[in-house]
Amino acid sequence: MSGNSFPRPIKMVIDEARYWEGLGRQNMAFHQTLGELIDNAISASGKDTEGDLLPFRIEILVIRSGERINVTVADEGTGISSKELEEKVLAPGGQGDQLGPLNEHGFGLKNALCVMTSCNKLSFKIQTRDAEAVERNLYYVINGPFRNDMKIELDDPNNWCTNLKYCKGERGTRIKVETEFEYVRTLWPRARKELDTLMDRLGEHLGVMYRGYLQGTINKMWLRWCENGNWTDKRIRPIEIPYVGGAKNVKDFDITVSAVTAKASYTYGEVDPGKARDGTQGWPYPLMIYYQHNIPTAGIEVRVRDRVVLTKQLETIWPDILRGPDYNWFTGEVVLSKEFRTVNNKTALDSNNLFWQKLLVELNSEDPSTGKKEYQPKKGGKFLSEIEIRRKLASALEASISNSKADENHAIWSGAGVRIDIHLTTPTGVEVYEVKSGTAVPLDVYQLLMYWDGVVYDTNNSPKSGRLVADDAPASVLNMITDINQRKDKLGNNYNLEFKKIADWKIS
Repeated sequence: MSGNSFPRPIKMVIDEARYWEGLGRQNMAFHQTLGELIDNAISASGKDTEGDLLPFRIEILVIRSGERINVTVADEGTGISSKELEEKVLAPGGQGDQLGPLNEHGFGLKNALCVMTSCNKLSFKIQTRDAEAVERNLYYVINGPFRNDMKIELDDPNNWCTNLKYCKGERGTRIKVETEFEYVRTLWPRARKELDTLMDRLGEHLGVMYRGYLQGTINKMWLRWCENGNWTDKRIRPIEIPYVGGAKNVKDFDITVSAVTAKASYTYGEVDPGKARDGTQGWPYPLMIYYQHNIPTAGIEVRVRDRVVLTKQLETIWPDILRGPDYNWFTGEVVLSKEFRTVNNKTALDSNNLFWQKLLVELNSEDPSTGKKEYQPKKGGKFLSEIEIRRKLASALEASISNSKADENHAIWSGAGVRIDIHLTTPTGVEVYEVKSGTAVPLDVYQLLMYWDGVVYDTNNSPKSGRLVADDAPASVLNMITDINQRKDKLGNNYNLEFKKIADWKIS
């Protein structure tokens, strides 16, 4: 073939080292990459005769060794056959034969492993057994990182259940990944170096992400972590959206594209931050990342095939809205059927998907009779933010009591970093206030008690009263206050705590 002859063939050759490194350069936080491994475990649970997903059991291990973390995601699903391992699963875009509801692209496993292993520099291991392997008493293993001479090997049977407590079935898959502790911190960058704190927040992420799968008792997921030889076990439970008085189902949509109809359901309500803070609901409450009644956490969640893929969505759906305090109250979810697609790493919806584009048009449509966008969230809501309540209440207190002074964020305990929401000095004594938006919880009572004791410690005088101010309080909070008021502080004076509703001051 001469140099001027056309057409010419193009050699499609992958530079493997650069390919796998590039696959690891994605903006995915730790809980998102872990989610890809969990998605595979859910999809591997198999289907019944009617095509419905069978119950699953998934165990997640996180073991810290200095600045490295070893992560395991184990299931008792169908396992992966040696043929699938050899020809499909690890190939770019390759998928196994038994696709589940969350096997969408064929890139999720590879994406996650490359990101978690610092762009394919650290190690990973895939251990798996399908029905044939069990029958032949074989244990397959593949050792990473990705490279062109990877092999399926036979593993020592003693390695099959290492450190596992709940997923010890003969069949299934274990994905084991080495990652950096600093990468694990991406799940909640506010955390410091404590693994326990990070795992609490991971439990919060997973409870939201897999709410649709974990409702009820049929599916089970455990998170277990170990630091300095000490293990902690927690069951991942669904975290429901904490609505005030229940959610409102606004609209069920049928979206048709090329004779195919997809389903979407839009529900919204007002978030109750007190419910999100209620530690009596068990681990991982109180929540710290979701439903905080503030600007960063306002907005709805998007759930596709029962997996929450987006949270805190507001202006991305309603471009006319400017995110701000007026929408702190707004929460809800859009639940989508399988026709809606996500991007390869499930960190967002595919914006080019025609079903999604048509749904966005519907959600931004105007009511012909009013000219208003009926599905767009309106400003306002029942609850004020805690900052607004504190500011307005401080002004109201000063106005109602002559010669009084209301200090916000008043420091106590001699510089220990504790601050009273409102410290009110009156001619007859000091009053302390703990202010909360939404429903009060037991922890708020202990906070108020700490304020009281701090005043005693700093001034050697007991406050006149201590007031917990919120929109409402359950019987558990009121009973705690009654019990505490039967005790005495270190000066021998009775505590005098009470609950007051924000509405009693008529501030808005």
